[in-house]
Amino acid sequence: MASFKSYPIFYSLLAALGLAAVGSGWCIYERSQTAHSSAKALAKKRLELTALTSSQPTPSEANKALVNADLARSISALGQMRAELKGSGPAAEALLKAKAAYGGTSSLTPDERSKLLREAKVPYEPTHLFFNIATFVESMREKAQAEKIKIKADERFGFTTYASAGPERELIPQVYRQRQVAEYLLGALFQAAPSELVSLQRERPADSGGNPAKPSAPTARSGSTTVGTNIDYFDMDSRITARVPGFVGASAFRLTFIGDTASLRTLLNKLATFELPLVVRGVEVDPIIKVQATEKVTPANTLSSIFGTSPAATAAVEPVKPKPLVDKVLSKFTVTVELIDLVDTTPTEATPTP
Repeated sequence: MASFKSYPIFYSLLAALGLAAVGSGWCIYERSQTAHSSAKALAKKRLELTALTSSQPTPSEANKALVNADLARSISALGQMRAELKGSGPAAEALLKAKAAYGGTSSLTPDERSKLLREAKVPYEPTHLFFNIATFVESMREKAQAEKIKIKADERFGFTTYASAGPERELIPQVYRQRQVAEYLLGALFQAAPSELVSLQRERPADSGGNPAKPSAPTARSGSTTVGTNIDYFDMDSRITARVPGFVGASAFRLTFIGDTASLRTLLNKLATFELPLVVRGVEVDPIIKVQATEKVTPANTLSSIFGTSPAATAAVEPVKPKPLVDKVLSKFTVTVELIDLVDTTPTEATPTP
């Protein structure tokens, strides 16, 4: 104690150095133990790696059979899905024939291609498609009148752009395909018996470079609120489209009509039969509110009001018609659909590279 009082700094340094030595020893021990454990783990991993690299596993016959069976099921499911996405019935056959006539003819001569197009009974000139669309418009007008469905006097069912001339030559396959789908959609809608067809719109066809083609001129009906814009086209929301570049193509259409809920249900049930690979992407409903007529009030300065009699009291009393439990309410429906078209891929395109 006397020595510490005589040399406090010296003994304090000695105590600090002793504690530092003890702490350093503990750290060295802990580090050595960690390094030893890491070395053992590394040696074990090296042994596992050596065993894996030296082994040459071969599948057993049972595993081969399971893999082949799974591959066969996958191929069968893929074929069934592709067949369903082609649709069924006369409308689907007409689409397939037109697609075969227009596509895959790059190796044919112009004469051979023209012969194939004529045999498939599809338009191959702008003038031909112009008359085809004109015939379609007149046919749809007659069907709408027969079903007592209200349409506009100058209704052209989504093809006002081609009221005076056909499309460009490179757009003929797309426009004709849209015309075929429009005919099917209108037929399904007319069977649903709505009270009025407001419009049928389609996506703007794209040129050979994939860019939207420019219309010949903006078109609008008199009294329409879409002056300066083309009423045939609408823009599909990219967030709900089913198209996948390189794998799935799609062409969108929009039907707007006025009717009751039964009309909408009948239309959706028809589309669900999948005669054409049409997928409903959206349904919008805007109720139509009827304005109630005001009751007729007898003026206070008439003879009937003075003497307490009215002509209605002497007339025959009409029976009161029973009010239906649920009134028939009309709504404005907007149904957006897409025609699904699988893109044909080669085996090298469909198989991912390792």
